[in-house]
Amino acid sequence: MRTRLKYCYFVLALVPEIAIAHPVSFKDGYGVMPGYSKERQELELNYSLTSSSAIALNTIKLDYEDQDLVFVLPQFNYKIFRQNEEDSQTNLYGSLGIGAGRYRDETEVAGLAAFQADYETRRIYTLLSAEHLQTEGISLNRVRYRLGVAPYLADFEGIHTWLIAQVEFTPELEEELSVTPMLRFFYKNYLLEFGVSLKGDPVAAGIFHF
Repeated sequence: MRTRLKYCYFVLALVPEIAIAHPVSFKDGYGVMPGYSKERQELELNYSLTSSSAIALNTIKLDYEDQDLVFVLPQFNYKIFRQNEEDSQTNLYGSLGIGAGRYRDETEVAGLAAFQADYETRRIYTLLSAEHLQTEGISLNRVRYRLGVAPYLADFEGIHTWLIAQVEFTPELEEELSVTPMLRFFYKNYLLEFGVSLKGDPVAAGIFHF
């Protein structure tokens, strides 16, 4: 029994860095995090200075009032809190970025502030995140909640699968509220997820750690 608990703790200590889109991975680790939806396409490249902090370059393109709004943001990610238990893990992260935003051929200073909290066992996880993007004349907010369930428990070296329900609120965009069922697969340091919102819009994302 003690050996089994140690194994579960070992898996929980390693897998959640990949299972959830954490903005910080392991020391000296590189992360590539693309994402796609109807109104938002993004790509974050990050490098973890320590197991608690990372520097990143984040590019985000939004469909805002039928025009492209593009952000390019050097960013700092920080793990504020982590609690490991024998069968669960809790994390709290914050991110700050400052760079440029371009809209209708105008380029302005832009900033980002984001917050993410998650709780995970090998069977379930739940996540709440909030993000604020700001230029001189535009203010955008996003709140996302996720609930995921693993239909089976895979070995550490196996392919892990999650069934996810995602609710996203973006009050300043055309589609204010979206609900998306998703499938997530990850193997070692590689994760892919796909879904289609209840309105029929595709969603896809990936997380790759090196």
